[in-house]
Amino acid sequence: MKILILEDCKDKIDKITEIIGSVCADSTIAIAECYSDFIGVSNREVFDLIVADLLLPMFMDGKDPVNISTQLLGNLRNIECQNYYTPVIAVTSFDELAEESFAELNKFDINILTYKSDSDEWIESFKRKIQSCIPVPSYDFVIVCALDKEADAYEECGFNVGIEFIFEGITCKNIDIKDKKGVIVVPPRMGLVNSAIISSRVIDLFKPKLICMSGICAGIEGNANIYDVVIPDICHQHDSGKWTNEGFVTESYAIQLEHKTRLDVARIIKDKAFLKAIANGIVLDKNEFPEGQDKAAFKVYLAPTSSGSAVVADNSMLAEITSQHRKATAFEMESYAMYEAARQSIIAPKYFSAKAVVDNGNSHKGDDFHRVACLVSAKTVYELIDNLLA
Repeated sequence: MKILILEDCKDKIDKITEIIGSVCADSTIAIAECYSDFIGVSNREVFDLIVADLLLPMFMDGKDPVNISTQLLGNLRNIECQNYYTPVIAVTSFDELAEESFAELNKFDINILTYKSDSDEWIESFKRKIQSCIPVPSYDFVIVCALDKEADAYEECGFNVGIEFIFEGITCKNIDIKDKKGVIVVPPRMGLVNSAIISSRVIDLFKPKLICMSGICAGIEGNANIYDVVIPDICHQHDSGKWTNEGFVTESYAIQLEHKTRLDVARIIKDKAFLKAIANGIVLDKNEFPEGQDKAAFKVYLAPTSSGSAVVADNSMLAEITSQHRKATAFEMESYAMYEAARQSIIAPKYFSAKAVVDNGNSHKGDDFHRVACLVSAKTVYELIDNLLA
């Protein structure tokens, strides 16, 4: 958030900047201490918010402060001004001046607050106004993770990840990939419903060029091995259908990866340097080696997958999922919803999912492979984003 402060009292400047920092920690603040400096800055640069005193010197060497209300209106609410639409808060210590200027300034969306150094009454109103002016950030890409440990993997990999913050009720962490700006988001719960809601919201809010998903999934024995990263070239919902007296009748809906994205992904994952970059730096503990292996081994490939609303740890349900597509390779709980949200969006971002296998969806489930799978998936997504948005 970019803010311009017009104020000549240092104590007041310090208080205002402190409050701004408590509401928007990554704000950029410019300060003008006289009206002539303010005119120059406000005509050159566009700001998200302007905070101005109404009584201060016209020039830097001026001794007598003057009421600048009329000049402020004439400059900022001139259609040719760069900040014609910028919200303005007038913060003055003088009650009489505030009352005198209120009606005229309020007509032009310039709000007045009465500042008192010995009172905090004005602070909450000031904070609310700042919050209402925070612009919606724009991101090149969004990464959706169903679980905190899937999101935390990016930091464990050593990528440039920011601190967690809440924006519009969404848990977020900024992440940079070279010159591209992105955000990792985690919905309140895992599953198709939360994935659909959060994916739709972040597409509409952040308008990314690409949205994707990383994390863990179950593989179908014989088709996928532990730590394999499966990218759905076609994804369906395996638990949609109808319950009848004879049992459950499947009615499967499928979404394909957009053709050009599929071609690009297929090209990228064939590159030996791509796999080397993913494997580099991943060290397994003793209990993290799959049975019969003494080193980390995985593949990255495109294959049919499915999503459902519930965790699967049952052999009969696994057989039902496997029967729906003879080449089915993996299944989980979120990718279908994210694909559908992206497909229906008018923003039309690129989309893909890349999740690593941690079990076979049968009754023998455990957490031993989750950490490494989250790392492998995160690194795969990182490298794909870097290539797809290059």
